[in-house]
Amino acid sequence: MFKNECILTINGGSSGIKFSIYKIEEPVRLLFNGQLENVVNLNAKLSFENSVTHQKSSFKIQAADQNEAVDQLIDWLEMQEGFSAVKAIGHRIVHGMDHTGPELITPGLLRELKKISAFDPDHLPEEIRLIEVFG
Repeated sequence: MFKNECILTINGGSSGIKFSIYKIEEPVRLLFNGQLENVVNLNAKLSFENSVTHQKSSFKIQAADQNEAVDQLIDWLEMQEGFSAVKAIGHRIVHGMDHTGPELITPGLLRELKKISAFDPDHLPEEIRLIEVFG
């Protein structure tokens, strides 16, 4: 059923994004992870570690704004081994108030998260935007 399929995880913060791709097997196996840092001050840097090859690297991202930096992250992710096998995306939501466990992202959930975003203005609006961008 899940042979060669992967999960992408996204953890959006106020100034960066952490990401990982896991191969779905028992137990799940980390293929690579990394982060896009300093997105807010336009001095973005993407760093990653490939858990299979043990390659570590980082490089600057030239972006005019946060949206462009996220677009470049997505473009980079699409070129990585395992990305074409991504079948699901998991997003970490810092403060979902009554939403304390895993849930499927639905239009209703997004509407509710938008309503409560004022309770965590440093994180929740950006996390909602990442959900919408990553689909």
